[in-house]
Amino acid sequence: MSAAVADVLGLGGYALALAAGAVALGLLVTRRRRWLIAVALGAAGLAVAAPVGGIPLAGYPRGIAGDLSITTLALLAAALSAMLSGRAWLERPEWRGLCELAAACGVVGYPLTLGLTVLDPYELGYRPRGLVLIVAGLVVAWWWRRRGAALVLAAGVAAFNLRLLESNNLWDYLLDTPLAVCSVGIVAARAVSWRRAPTAVRMRAPATRRSPEHQP
Repeated sequence: MSAAVADVLGLGGYALALAAGAVALGLLVTRRRRWLIAVALGAAGLAVAAPVGGIPLAGYPRGIAGDLSITTLALLAAALSAMLSGRAWLERPEWRGLCELAAACGVVGYPLTLGLTVLDPYELGYRPRGLVLIVAGLVVAWWWRRRGAALVLAAGVAAFNLRLLESNNLWDYLLDTPLAVCSVGIVAARAVSWRRAPTAVRMRAPATRRSPEHQP
């Protein structure tokens, strides 16, 4: 039963990613919800039910990058829901918090797992008491202002306890390589835009400033 659930989540994660990407492209053409839902279902079905060389299409990225983490699955589901229904499961601060956390863990953690130091943080995921305490602290810290992000982290720990993925390492439930790479890119892009923003604001300010007598 656990192996079947792991296969469903493993293949379904990449099917969800393909569906989200297809809908994002579909939005460039139409905003009709029925068409977008059809695009999402078609892309997901193609990823799971269309064999290439006897292997489902979603099985190829899964074989290369492994299963997507619970965090990534939640972000993909939230993005797809927002595009199809216009309702955001996660607010912008929650997205930002999860991306910044994933980027920091990726930048610090992945180089250390390559043996650059005697410390291998990935090993902590096999005996995750300390890691669970850190995650619990983040859940508590985020609960009031970033509750959605806190629930995503809590869901990752719960899925680990149920062994819903193939891995026995807690890190694999919280973080994966595609998420880390994308998060680093997002954080870097935001940092660049933030550095450029003050100059742009100053350049636009004279054109938008009004005299005191015209103020409401």
